[in-house]
Amino acid sequence: MLMRRSTALSALAAAAALSSILVLVPGSHAASTVSSDNDNNNHLRGRPVGATLIDQAQEATPSSSFGRVLQNILNTSEEQYNEDLDAHYPLFLTNNELTKDNYHVDDVLFSFTLTAPKSIIMRQPPGRKLAEAAVADAAHGEGEGDHGDAHDMVVHVTYENIYAILVFLLTATAFGIVTSKLGMPALVGEIIAGFLLGPPLADFVPYPKALVLVGEIGLILLLLEAGVELDVAQLRETGTKALGIGVTGTILPLVVGMGLAIASDANMGIKSALAVGASFSPTSLGVAASALKQGKMLDTPVGQLIVSSCVVDDILALILLSMFQVLVEENPPIIAYFIPFISSLGFLLVLGGSAVTWLPKFIQNKILNKVPEQHRELTMFSIMTAMLLAYLPLLNYTKSSYLTGAFLAGATFSQIESAHHAFIKKTHQLMTWLLRVFFAASIGFQVPVKLFSDPYVIGWGFILYACVLAKFPLMFYVPQFEDVKEGASYNPFLRDRLITGLAMTCRGEFSFIIAAFALGQGLITAKIYAAIVWAVLLSCITSPFILLSLIKYFNKQQLEYLKATNPSKQKTGSDGMTSLY
Repeated sequence: MLMRRSTALSALAAAAALSSILVLVPGSHAASTVSSDNDNNNHLRGRPVGATLIDQAQEATPSSSFGRVLQNILNTSEEQYNEDLDAHYPLFLTNNELTKDNYHVDDVLFSFTLTAPKSIIMRQPPGRKLAEAAVADAAHGEGEGDHGDAHDMVVHVTYENIYAILVFLLTATAFGIVTSKLGMPALVGEIIAGFLLGPPLADFVPYPKALVLVGEIGLILLLLEAGVELDVAQLRETGTKALGIGVTGTILPLVVGMGLAIASDANMGIKSALAVGASFSPTSLGVAASALKQGKMLDTPVGQLIVSSCVVDDILALILLSMFQVLVEENPPIIAYFIPFISSLGFLLVLGGSAVTWLPKFIQNKILNKVPEQHRELTMFSIMTAMLLAYLPLLNYTKSSYLTGAFLAGATFSQIESAHHAFIKKTHQLMTWLLRVFFAASIGFQVPVKLFSDPYVIGWGFILYACVLAKFPLMFYVPQFEDVKEGASYNPFLRDRLITGLAMTCRGEFSFIIAAFALGQGLITAKIYAAIVWAVLLSCITSPFILLSLIKYFNKQQLEYLKATNPSKQKTGSDGMTSLY
């Protein structure tokens, strides 16, 4: 860092005012030690400033050294600070510049090094010269002796990185708007933007791991919202149905996937076949809930049934993933196979039971009602955040799902007055952007686009799509929530069944996680992984699209039915009066 000599006097005067606060000592974060020679007031014309000062660095206190330096500078005539002198005796330089031939350590008044550890830069985007320079500076600053003392920069970003992130977010937003105008869910366009600009194809987006991390936070908040929106009264009526849908929905794709995997390769082991089937077992609550929310069906009885079924489905899928982690180990203890089951079921009974019975009443009556009304909302969010931060690690480290913890934390507030309204009001805009990043990064970045040019991958991707369709028969579990009039054009029972069957065919994040784990453990080949991703990607696009189209169709039918049965539209009687209802 080089500061022009024309500003040296004002800079040193300001620094002198702070010299009682900022102590400059050897090995400090920002500057080397300075001192002066009182016997040589003409040091700028004779021996270089830095050489004279460094000689007495150990003899003078930092504050007195700085004062003598300032005095010597102020006693020097202005003509001495010409361009030639500035070139030979710069005021500030980085230690990296001191290594060049045109400067020497004794010619510099202050010197320092800024470093950035390599671990801070999560991914080195191509063409980012400034980022490369930061890594080089970090490597040079270590083990450099006296000049190795450095100030560690916590974060290093460049303009190019910032601009690329903005382009990515705006592109995902634009693609989502376009697909919405075409009648498809916005998440379809966001996923397409993710694999086009992300690592699978263009590799334009910097810090992809950070974006995936932000997207996963969006998924946690989505499950938290799903818990807050839980209809406990409806859950009591449909809990058995939700359990049946979740268990059956896990078994059917697992069996179909295993059969297709063995058919594709007779030499495939049972573990590999299980991995293929397990990749299609979980329904994506993120994809399904997003489509249901866009169609305004999330808080309906059938929507609550789907959400509850997805939670059970995802818990069972995570139990399968935990079992795979045990299967790849050598000689695991028998208890290791049962820990995921015990943990998940235990927390569902204990935490879930508390969330729908006594805990909401305790929070409402014993805490919130005793807080002044102006602070009640803040108190509620504080308790919700504390429970979320407690449930996430509790369920994760006990071999269950941390996403289940997010859902259970939200479900605790489903019966608390005004909790749902306050949550939507405060988090709507944040949720919109976090979910946009989730679909574009957490899902879009997992798509191996380059392998889709292989006919084997595409062919088996379409065949494995049968694992997706295996959940459609779950529609027959749906009970009748509304009465159906005989001969009516609008049939809500058929609507609820079709919506449930299509919603359960949505695949997403957990399918990618299980497939990626199987690939990393060598259970499946790269081509099989690409075929699984192709089938899952088709599901991410087609299932929400068909689901939304179906919701719009039945909404139109319902509107026409209501218009046809509206008393004000009925024909008048012989007396000219409309029948009174």
